[in-house]
Parts: sequence; C-alpha cells; structure tokens
Amino acid sequence: MDQQLTSGTTNIQELPAEHNARLTGGEVACLWTTFQQYSLMSCVFSHFERTVQDQAARDIFADLLPQTNSRVKFAADTFQKEGIPIPMGFTQQDVNLSVPALYSDIFSLNFLWNLMQLSLTLNVLSLSMAARPDIRDFYARVIKYIVEVNTRITDLMLAKGVLPRSPSLSMALEIERIHKPSFLAGIVGEKRPLLVAEVAHLHLNALRNEVGKAVLLGFRQVARNPEVRDYFQKGIQLADTIVGELQQVAGDEHVYMNLVRDEDITASTEAPFSDRLMIYMVTLLNSIGIGMKGVSMGVSMRRDLIAMYAKHMVQIGDYATDGLHIMMANDWLEEPPQILDREKLAVYKH
Repeated sequence: MDQQLTSGTTNIQELPAEHNARLTGGEVACLWTTFQQYSLMSCVFSHFERTVQDQAARDIFADLLPQTNSRVKFAADTFQKEGIPIPMGFTQQDVNLSVPALYSDIFSLNFLWNLMQLSLTLNVLSLSMAARPDIRDFYARVIKYIVEVNTRITDLMLAKGVLPRSPSLSMALEIERIHKPSFLAGIVGEKRPLLVAEVAHLHLNALRNEVGKAVLLGFRQVARNPEVRDYFQKGIQLADTIVGELQQVAGDEHVYMNLVRDEDITASTEAPFSDRLMIYMVTLLNSIGIGMKGVSMGVSMRRDLIAMYAKHMVQIGDYATDGLHIMMANDWLEEPPQILDREKLAVYKH
C-alpha cells in the first residue's frame, strides 16, 4: 500500500473508507443550523404555497416543500443515530395556513429569490466543513437543488419584468495600474470613481436591506407581542438608515439602484406565523446581513466604504443582540449544541 501511495497510481476509490466515523463538531453545528432554518422555511413556504395566486410561483413553492421537509428529516435522523438531542425547531404550531396573504406574489418571489441566494452561501459553507461522505453528499444535493430553483425563480422574475437587477454602468475604456495611495482614500479629500465591484455590493446590500425592511413591515403589522412589534419598528428604521446611506454613496456618482417596493405588503392583520418564528427569521437575516457586510468590506478599496460597512456591522450586531434578549425573555431561544463543561462535571462529582 505504501508503494502504491508513493507511486501516484493509486485510485482514491480503492482506499479504505471510514463508514462509522463520528460527526465532527463542525458537522453537528451545520446540521443543527440546517434543522432550525429548514423547519422555519417549511412553515414560510407552506404559507406562500397557499396564498400566491400566480400558478408558476405556486408550483415553485409546492416543489420546495417536500425538499425542505426532507432536509429537516435528514438532520433529525442523523442526530438520532448519533445519540444527539433533536432540536425543537419550528412546527405547524408556528404557522396559520387559514389566514390571507401577508405579501403580494411579486414580493413572495423576491423574498424567495433572495433566500435562495443566501441559502446557497450557507450550504456551500456547510459543505466545506463536512468530512463524512453522507454529510458531504447531503449538502452537495442541497446545493444542486438550490441552483435549479434559483434558475427557475430568476427566469420567472425576468419574464415578468420584476427582477431587481444591478445597475448598468458606463465604464472607463482604459486599463491602468494603481500608483497613488489616494486610490484608497474617500474619507477626506478627493474621491475616485467607484469600482464596478463596489457598485455591485452597494446595490446588493441596499436590496437585501430593502427586502428585510419589507419583511419587517409585514411582521410588525401582524405581531401579537407589543415588545416584538417595537423591535420590528426599530429594524425598519435601521434598514431605512442603511439603505439611505448606500443610495447616497451611489447617487453621488449618478448611479441609481432598483429596489423592491413597500406596497407589495397586503392590508392583512392576521398573523400567518408565530411571533417566535418571525423574530427568529429576523435574527437569521441579521446574521446573514453582518456576513454580507464583511464580504463587501473585502472587495471595497475606498476607505469611506470600508468604514461605512464596519459601522453597519456594529449597528446590525447591536440590533440582533436586542432580538436575542427578547427571545430569551420569552423562552423562545434554543441553545445550540455545546461541548461538555468539564469544570462543571468535576465540581458536580464532588
């Protein structure tokens, strides 16, 4: 075997496989998150599948439901086999399928389009953390399906003329090298024109905050708990502030961005989801928003943009912390898997 390995002729498929390897900590964390997120999505997709009027859109949500439920089942079955407690997640008690639509067909598609892109990022990360073959295969299948659904949604929105596309830009005709540190400036002094990548991320962040704002407007309209309604109102104000700053940066260079519209929310005041589900959804959007700001910082080369994204990350982080406090106060927050507290065990023994 050693000779075969050094010769470079060994087929990887001939190597012995570890069939009963324990889950790694990373795999447990990813599966736990998968269970939480997809049990939530199952409730959300059930409402949309019942309320959207457009047949093509309804077909997409109908196809998503069994796929979503199968991912929850995979995570639960894996935990059961490994002797790991199965989380509570979200159930049919967190969704009311008899109430009218909270969002229009167009916004339902827009929300799903954004959700699929975010899900793709999260599942690619989960795949990169997976070592066991069954876990790798699971996330590879999930990613393949997300790409297929994203294509269906994008094509449908393009056909309807409702896809919020990144701005078309007039670009410089010459390629030059960077020689002056002023290229990185932006806080004081003369600012260079935005890079195409910087514009793309300004639009991406503005769009996702505008989608988040619309979600919060609908949630505030139907939330039962006054503290939760106030929390959603704070999120609406924060999203407005962030979108305004992003649009100001782009507008200063005559770049205008196509975003979603507030009027895509219906007049319904009947809650399709529990307050616990809605605030968890906002918590999920917050965590993804912080991550996206970090990515945008990485591709931005003007210091004013980097400073703006860093400020937004702090603001979203503070807002997310407030949401976690509300969830803890109402006994809505599940504790993620932890390693053993050996200090506590040692004290308990004596």
